[in-house]
Amino acid sequence: MSKENIEVVRAAFLAFEKGEMDGVLRLCDEDIEVTQPREIPDVSPRQHGHAGVLEAFAIWPEQWDDFRVDILRVEDIGEHVLVTTLQGGRGKDSGAQVEAQFTFLFSFRGGKISEWRMFMREVEALEAAGLCR
Repeated sequence: MSKENIEVVRAAFLAFEKGEMDGVLRLCDEDIEVTQPREIPDVSPRQHGHAGVLEAFAIWPEQWDDFRVDILRVEDIGEHVLVTTLQGGRGKDSGAQVEAQFTFLFSFRGGKISEWRMFMREVEALEAAGLCR
């Protein structure tokens, strides 16, 4: 099952990269929970369902020109898939070039993503998965 879960996650990132939000939603459970880091200003830390996925994803590209997500690592870690990314772009208002690492922890139900959690640091995602303290 883990290889299938990795493929679901890769397909979701690819659909997002292409701007195909319907493709992302097809890979997400209708009751998906999205959790974002509390450190990010002006962002609700939790979204629910397909509407929540759309809300969560709308936040990122709207703030940037040339927004991109580069996958650095994808790993099956038991019941989860861990993805570490380098995200970046140029601020629409400031013009400043920004890059930051984010790590995602995905859970699954019925072959679809049921939980999509984002962390500022990879170690936080590993702790959430119960792999380190």
